[in-house]
Amino acid sequence: MYLDLIDSGPLSRSLHIWKIKVPLRIKIFMWFVHKEVILTKDNLMKRNWVGNSRCCFCDQNEMIKHLFLECPLAKLL
Repeated sequence: MYLDLIDSGPLSRSLHIWKIKVPLRIKIFMWFVHKEVILTKDNLMKRNWVGNSRCCFCDQNEMIKHLFLECPLAKLL
């Protein structure tokens, strides 16, 4: 799963998410992360949100990949 999140490939790479034995809500969340549709600050800015686009944990630009994989807090967790 981690490798798929890093390498956002074609749609077929996300199909195995549905075969993992975890609760449905986690599958849906992972699919949203894979599709980059979670409302992080960069996605909110695309929808004309007015606010600070920086990560509140490390002051980098907040994107899905950063928030879940690259942020020092995400790496710690």
